Amino acid sequence: MTGGGVRSVLAACMMAAFLSGPAQANDSAAALDAGGLVLVRDPDIALASEDLRIGLDRIAVDYVFRNTSAAPKTLRIAFPLPAIDGAQLSTSALSLPFEDRANFVGFTVTVDGVPVTPQLEERAYLGTREVTALLTRHGLPLNPLRRKDLEAAVKRLDPATQQELAKAGLMSDPSDMPDFLWRSEAKFHWEQTFPAGRDLRVSHAYVPVKGNHLLAVAEAATPAYRARYCLDDAGLAGVRRLIATSPMKGQGLTRAVEVPYIVTTARNWAGRIGRFTLTVDKGSPAALVSFCRTGVRKTGPTTFVWEAQDYVPDADLRILIVSNDDALLGIR
Repeated sequence: MTGGGVRSVLAACMMAAFLSGPAQANDSAAALDAGGLVLVRDPDIALASEDLRIGLDRIAVDYVFRNTSAAPKTLRIAFPLPAIDGAQLSTSALSLPFEDRANFVGFTVTVDGVPVTPQLEERAYLGTREVTALLTRHGLPLNPLRRKDLEAAVKRLDPATQQELAKAGLMSDPSDMPDFLWRSEAKFHWEQTFPAGRDLRVSHAYVPVKGNHLLAVAEAATPAYRARYCLDDAGLAGVRRLIATSPMKGQGLTRAVEVPYIVTTARNWAGRIGRFTLTVDKGSPAALVSFCRTGVRKTGPTTFVWEAQDYVPDADLRILIVSNDDALLGIR
């Protein structure tokens, strides 16, 4: 990889917890997996094409659906938001694009160019036990990372109720900036009629919840790290070059971001995807990008394209972007 090329050998993505390295917990943020639309499986609804564009600040997808039956069909389409587990992420440097709202990724959708207002279903769980009603009854937001709103809501509760919630395992000691320990799961959904005899175009976009970490050559050179992002020898050399000009070069570090995308949810469409196009934009010619796909073409100073016909999604995406530009990576 030279200056941000992409390795042309497909490697299995490692789905383990994030790799250990020189970065401390407060120097890194977890990424949250999200992907595309989910449809109740139907043998007559085919995905004729999918155009996926991934950037640091926006993920956009255009679908063309085809109803192969002789009559219209009405099915429910959903977009699952990434699950947020307060017990795992309360100590992370994770920040949500829109922390003050339930739609924390700014999800939007259009059908044949017309905006759609989907319904939002939110639920909260402590382990396997649903606690949605309990939290709602006490006026607590269901997203455990909406800390400002949650702290304000807890302060409005009487001390006995605060202690009740703490004893139930929903939060730590309420007298000392509590952590909120439940898991929230949410999805947008709407009913969609697929007309017979013509294509239906559905587009959606959202802001990815990407993870950032400090990166040293020793970590980038590990087999697990290289396999996760298909980082080849040229890419490793690129990491070394970036570190050599990094503001943190004295520490032997640069910055890296992971942008995740779940591709395999597309398996619920009938048959294969007729045409699949992936475009990745690394944001700056000076940045380095690496991800696991075969036969990637560079199409511009910052863009890379991968295409497939009759595609069956076989592996989710982990896009690695390395740069010395904190503003580009969205690090404040």
